[in-house]
Amino acid sequence: MGTFLFKAVALLVVVQSPHPDWTRVIADSTDGAAWLELGRAYLQRSAEYHAHRKPVTVDTVWAHATLDTAQLAFERAARFSAGTRTADSARVYRVYAFGEWAFVDWETAGISAATLAWHTLPEGLRLPPVLEELGENLLRACPHQGILFTAGETDTQAAWYLRFSRGLRPDLMIIPFERWHGDSVLRNRALRELKTRDPSLRALSQSRAVCASAGFDRPPDDRAVKWNKRPLVWVTGKETKADRVPAQDFVFAALRQAVDEHQTWTAPASALYRRAVSNVGALCEAFDTFRLGSEVGCH
Repeated sequence: MGTFLFKAVALLVVVQSPHPDWTRVIADSTDGAAWLELGRAYLQRSAEYHAHRKPVTVDTVWAHATLDTAQLAFERAARFSAGTRTADSARVYRVYAFGEWAFVDWETAGISAATLAWHTLPEGLRLPPVLEELGENLLRACPHQGILFTAGETDTQAAWYLRFSRGLRPDLMIIPFERWHGDSVLRNRALRELKTRDPSLRALSQSRAVCASAGFDRPPDDRAVKWNKRPLVWVTGKETKADRVPAQDFVFAALRQAVDEHQTWTAPASALYRRAVSNVGALCEAFDTFRLGSEVGCH
C-alpha cells in the first residue's frame, strides 16, 4: 500500500510539473539518451528541496517523489542503451539519486536515516571503480573525526557513497559546502550531531579538523581561516602528524584503467586530481607510478 501511494505521488509530481524532456520520451519511449536527460533534469530539480520553500512534510514528500521519478528515468535509460556510455552514466546517476535521497532523510531524521537510505541501494548497483577510488582517496586524506566539505556532484557523491555504502571512514562527516552555506535545516542537523552551535569554520576548526576537497578551485572562506595544503584536500583545525597520509601512498590504479579504456567518468576524476597536483606537487610521484603524470599536469 505504501509503495502504491508513493508511486502515485511521484506520478502527481510529473503531471503537475512536467519537464520539456518528457516530449522526447513520449515521442520515442525507447530513446535511452532522452530518458537519461529526463532523469538528470529531475535529479537537478530535487536540489530545490534544500531551499525549503514548502512546509517540511510537503517538502520531503515532494523531494522523495522527484527522486523516484529520476530513478525511473535512469532505469529506463540503462535498459534502452545497454552497452553504451548512456547506460554507464545512467547507472552512476542512479547511485547519485540514492545519495540525494539519503541527504533528505539525514535532514529530517538524522544520520541513522541516511544509513538506512543507502542500505536500499540494489545489490550490484555501484559506482565505477574510478569514482570509488576517488571517494576512497578523499576520505583517506581527511584527518580523524574531521568534517569533509565537498565542492560538487562528483566529489560529494563519491565520498558519500564510500562513507555509507561501503562503510569507509564512519568517523567523518561529509557535507556539500554549498548546502552548508545555503540550507539551514541541513546545517542545524549537522551542528546538533557535532554537538556545537557555531557554524563558522573558525569555530568548527577549534575542536576538529575541517577539510575542503580539491574539487574547489580555492578553499572556502579562506580569509576567515588558515588552510594548509595536503594531498587531495585543504585542512584547517586540529590534525596530528599521524593523520597525514604521505602523497606517495595514494593509489590511482582505477584511474589508470579508466584512461586506458576511455571510460565515461575519467574526465571528472582527472579534473579533481589535476587541481590536487597544482596544490601538492609531491602527488606526482604517485601518479607517475601509474604512468598518469601527463593526465594530471605533472611535468
